[in-house]
Amino acid sequence: MIIFIYGADTYRSRQKLNELKDKFVTEIDINSQSLVVLNGATTTLKEIGEKISTGSLFVKKRMIVLEDIFENKSEKLFADLTAFLKKRDEAAKSDEDNIIIFRDGDLNNKDKKLKKDAQKLFTYLLAQKYVQEFKPLSGSSLNTFIKDEVKKLERNIEPVAINTLIARTNSDLWRISSELHKLAMTISKGETITDQEVKNQVAGTYDENIFSLTDAIATRNIKLALTILEEQYMAGLSEDYILSMLIRQFKIMLQVKSAVAAGLSPLQISSELKLHSYVVKKTLSQISGFTLEALKEKLNHLISLDFANKTSQKDIKAELSLFISKL
Repeated sequence: MIIFIYGADTYRSRQKLNELKDKFVTEIDINSQSLVVLNGATTTLKEIGEKISTGSLFVKKRMIVLEDIFENKSEKLFADLTAFLKKRDEAAKSDEDNIIIFRDGDLNNKDKKLKKDAQKLFTYLLAQKYVQEFKPLSGSSLNTFIKDEVKKLERNIEPVAINTLIARTNSDLWRISSELHKLAMTISKGETITDQEVKNQVAGTYDENIFSLTDAIATRNIKLALTILEEQYMAGLSEDYILSMLIRQFKIMLQVKSAVAAGLSPLQISSELKLHSYVVKKTLSQISGFTLEALKEKLNHLISLDFANKTSQKDIKAELSLFISKL
């Protein structure tokens, strides 16, 4: 049996993998003698074949976990592995053991297009009976996840605190889980995590600060915008990263502005653009300072700076300050 789990949400895919491994150990192999985890990025077909064929005298089934198989640099491995798995199918022996191929990444990412043989393996795995893709959570699904995590910790959380936590962690489930455990330790069982406690204890990611920067830009508060920009440099963020985040936010602003012009409500905008309601709310307050044409102009300017940066044509740190100063 082949179980294929993958997706951009590595937190939940990791949870699923651990759940499968625990179940195997509990129900089949209490001593973990037939549970093997291979590094897919460096493994070979010979190693995979040996681990599948070699089992314990006391445990009939075997679990072979291949992590990050699509990170392997050998294109030949993908073709050989696909042929190997198909041959096993034809031999009708796939029920004798379990193979779990796990990829903790987004294989549908257009920026990381799979090569020909890797794509064939991916297509083969997608055709299996047990396949699960873990896409990033957003909206009500993300809220429910947080509520469930807090419930496991035997605490409660204010609805507004959930929004703040999402904004300050940029919806990163790994960090959300870590922050919730830290917050839970500061209160007793049955008590409630408040919005103020989240604000006091959870440091905002740059996304939170990018709102402050674009707020200042939208209101033409040049002094404040330059101060925030300098603070980000002092915090260790590179001009490359700041530029990429500004481009991302101006793209969102342009999308939201267009959606408003089309008569969409905030709820519809959140659904159509797949943005959290908090992000939509913050962006709506910013776009009033720009016309649609002005947003396009600013975005094109930032994109041209990004191109110049990649080709080493300009001092981007100075260009970003100039961009703000000419508002």
